[in-house]
Amino acid sequence: MKIKTYLILSGIFLFLYSCGKNEKQIIDENAPSLAVQSENPKPAEQLLFRKSEDIVPSEELNLSLLKKTAENLNIKYSNIKIEDVSSIRYNNETTFFVICVIKKNKTKQGEEDLGNYYERKFVFVNNEDGKILAEETDKNLGYYENEGLRVAKTYILNNVLQLNDKTPAIAFSTEVYSNSRVVMYSEEKFTIVTFDGNRIRKVLYEYPIRSANGDSNGGGTYQIETLETGISLSASQTSGFYDLLVSKIYTYEDAAEEDLENDIQQKSDLKVKKEFQKLKFDGKTYSFKKDDRNRFL
Repeated sequence: MKIKTYLILSGIFLFLYSCGKNEKQIIDENAPSLAVQSENPKPAEQLLFRKSEDIVPSEELNLSLLKKTAENLNIKYSNIKIEDVSSIRYNNETTFFVICVIKKNKTKQGEEDLGNYYERKFVFVNNEDGKILAEETDKNLGYYENEGLRVAKTYILNNVLQLNDKTPAIAFSTEVYSNSRVVMYSEEKFTIVTFDGNRIRKVLYEYPIRSANGDSNGGGTYQIETLETGISLSASQTSGFYDLLVSKIYTYEDAAEEDLENDIQQKSDLKVKKEFQKLKFDGKTYSFKKDDRNRFL
């Protein structure tokens, strides 16, 4: 009798236990979906790049459309430096080009030969016929080929940005650098433009994202300070556009190669400083104060 009662009680216990376990499994399996339904996810920050070398450039280049654009600009196609042209489709009707135009420079007798002049144009065109919708020449990016400073290709980010729910924007970077083994100088700047159908608006213009400044003996002895900048789109807005979150890392390197004749010991010193900045839209631009100060040199 005791054994039979025991078996009956054991069976009831196991049945109730299994019911409780199954109920727990059902709740656990549904927990993620229930959590998603009950929470309102907040907008996340969008990382554009951690440093300039992480920028993924647009690889779009419609040569047929570029030829139509050159014709509408009254520029000979042969006068375009194709390897320095960048483009991206802004929307279904419009494409944005950064075009490098070669202008032949005629040197008069007795004058210094500066070589050809390279001009940089920003152009929005119609996708079908290359009709010019807006154009602008950036004089800060023009240079002569025999000058000490050079301007590298402009790299457009491969994705169109959204400054708010309704405003797409194009971002790009351009580097100016010294053509010297002794003077170590380069500066890369970041620009964001929008297009309202009639004109180009530079909402952020030439914000420094990388720089290097120093000198070298052409070998292993040098002093150099570099700046590396990362930029993200914030989830918060000011005057209708997302804020820009900027992280800066300044690095100073002082290195010397061993020179026994002059009693110079080999050395390598490294210093690092980090800074943070938030850029807010003021209704016209993301304004910022120009800061060319070195942090260590």
